[in-house]
Amino acid sequence: MNYPPAQAGGFFFALPLPFAQPYHTGFSLTPKTGMLSLIMVRYTLSKPERLSSLKAIEKLFKEGQSLAKYPVRLVWLEVTEADKQEFPVQVMFSASKKKFSRAVDRNRIKRLMREGYRLHKPELYASLPAGKRYHLSLIYSGTEILDQAAIQKSIIQALERWLKQLVKDQPLTQTGSNP
Repeated sequence: MNYPPAQAGGFFFALPLPFAQPYHTGFSLTPKTGMLSLIMVRYTLSKPERLSSLKAIEKLFKEGQSLAKYPVRLVWLEVTEADKQEFPVQVMFSASKKKFSRAVDRNRIKRLMREGYRLHKPELYASLPAGKRYHLSLIYSGTEILDQAAIQKSIIQALERWLKQLVKDQPLTQTGSNP
């Protein structure tokens, strides 16, 4: 497409860049037709996906299991009353006030953790067991603020370890009966 050259006193048109959108386009096979289709994945983290209920948070820390991948600690709990929860995972992010006394630092850490989780969320949802719901807490346990790449890498590794733990903890179902 050819655009007319900008004239003095004229208008300047800025076109949006495709990578600036919160969408990821890709191809997938549709199960019914077996044909390729274009899918769009939104990398968002909406309000219902965040864990904010005080009762749920208290139960998470009282009954949940945890694992650590420095500088992130992940605490999870399978939710039994899952009919209220519309997303497979509700998540919260936390940074210690004792280690980071300035709110600016705590907010930056939480923002970096949210971004790392948000970008990996579609792969996480695809890997979760069907029909199960979870509460997650991602806690920053480091003493200094790391860069975005390091935090995102540790979040991805912690989530992958969590998924392996879920697969290991699932009871095996037997399809046939052996006498």
